[in-house]
Amino acid sequence: MKKVLVTGATGFVGQHLIARLLQESIAVRAMYCDEKKRMAISISPENLEWIKGDVLDIFSLEEAIKDCEEVYHCAGVVSFLKKDEERIMKVNIQGTTNVVNECLNSGVKKLLHVSSVASLGRTENTELISEQHKWEENKLNTRYALSKYKAEMEVWRGVAEGLNAVVICPTMIFGPGNWNENTSKLFQTVYNGLKFYPSGGNGMTDVRDVCEIAYQLMQSDISNERFVVCGTNMTYKDFFFAIADALNKPRPTIKINPTLAIWGARILSLLSFTGKEPMITIETARTSSNTFFYNGSKISQKLNLKYRDFNETIKWISEALLKQNLKF
Repeated sequence: MKKVLVTGATGFVGQHLIARLLQESIAVRAMYCDEKKRMAISISPENLEWIKGDVLDIFSLEEAIKDCEEVYHCAGVVSFLKKDEERIMKVNIQGTTNVVNECLNSGVKKLLHVSSVASLGRTENTELISEQHKWEENKLNTRYALSKYKAEMEVWRGVAEGLNAVVICPTMIFGPGNWNENTSKLFQTVYNGLKFYPSGGNGMTDVRDVCEIAYQLMQSDISNERFVVCGTNMTYKDFFFAIADALNKPRPTIKINPTLAIWGARILSLLSFTGKEPMITIETARTSSNTFFYNGSKISQKLNLKYRDFNETIKWISEALLKQNLKF
């Protein structure tokens, strides 16, 4: 039985990807570093092996990759807080460097790197952003975006040294998960009675599509390419309205303009002195006030894959939240 390694196995994408791989009777070695998150995951089928390690620890990474034919690199830090800058850069860049080097050293047949559309860079024009978009230094690029750009450069360095790799750049990824983390938190916010919505828009993708694309690319002969993964483009107004309708909650009614959003973020940043993390940072305020739409057609044509209707994704997530009858 073929054995594959998934880094970042307890993360949002990692968990969903493992579930998809197990459907194919693939032996999965799941690498994690947070014991608490690992214990919160109840699935333990026969062909799933958990291994504790860290992409920053070369010795544990070497042990994890041993005997694996393929590697799905999902590990990474997503944060827009200044205090997390050093950790973001270390895990996302150095961690990817380590994964690439160990794949080369151990003779892994193929690496799939989960990057982000943030690695493509952002500009203020309204053109659809595709794989051809060139990175430019810009105030719209976050620390996280810079880390993903530099991490991706490490993958291409590995390709130049003989590594067989493919890169996916998903937009915002959505699916049921921890309602206090990632994009799932947006559903919790609407559930609690969101009053405001930002003026921008973004690309959005169902996590099941991300995992299906990752799996199919790994099985294909496609190599040394990157692909934007974007199920739909949607304004935040339409997005939050759709969630509110699915949860049977009032729609947010107040549109926040860019200036007000940034000033609000500055005020909320003062909460950091009390030990609380601000809900909105200047980076997220700036990006959510702009519209970044993406062209994800290249991968759908290559794999003959049709993205899910994102309205059905919103319904799927909302039903999961309501079913749990949580009190936030």
